[in-house]
Amino acid sequence: MPEIFSHPALRGLITPILAGLVLSILAPFGTAGFSLSFRLVYWLGLTLAGGLGAMSARALCRKFLPKASIWVRTGVQSLGATAAVAPFVISMFNENNILSIFLTLFYIWVVAIVITSVGELASRNAAPEPPAATETRPALLDRLPPKFRDADLYAISSEDHYVRIHSAAGEHMLLMRLSDAEDLAAPLSGLKPHRSWWVAEAGVDSVSKSDGKLRITLKSGIDAPVSREGAKRVRDANWV
Repeated sequence: MPEIFSHPALRGLITPILAGLVLSILAPFGTAGFSLSFRLVYWLGLTLAGGLGAMSARALCRKFLPKASIWVRTGVQSLGATAAVAPFVISMFNENNILSIFLTLFYIWVVAIVITSVGELASRNAAPEPPAATETRPALLDRLPPKFRDADLYAISSEDHYVRIHSAAGEHMLLMRLSDAEDLAAPLSGLKPHRSWWVAEAGVDSVSKSDGKLRITLKSGIDAPVSREGAKRVRDANWV
């Protein structure tokens, strides 16, 4: 669909415009005796008014009946459309001709049900499927005790054959190589400021310089060392 029709309000006018064009050609309800130009003005005016009434009713339905079925939404919209065109219909008849007014409004309501049903079905079929949720939880957290699994990961440091996990819930040791732990920290953004450390970008509280050396302070208050090569990576990542 062209970008101009991406707005819901503009999409909602497509169906009544098409309906108005079809009714102008079919000329129902005694309008066959009028010229095509008159029928276009007449039917497009009525269907657009009905479309605006239906969209207003749909907005109210979404607000007050968010879990309503498609049939309830169709019924509410058709009544809104009929109510919107009712003043125009009533003005066309003698106020004493109640039966003609009632029958005309009934016919309009039936047409409105058909139009709003088509619009609802088209909207439901055209609705894009929600994008698949992107996995942002590091698999490394599933290796930790329960109290650590929902905590933010700050950093990983290597100690002999173990790694120390630094997180918002505290620290925990795992028997694992740093490189393996780093892989399991994906998809978190981070870098290695030192050969024995990996630091998550979200875990950095501040980056300071002391005695010509950079120092990374984690949100837990612990400092992570920064080597000469690591300093270049820190600068390239715009952490400082």
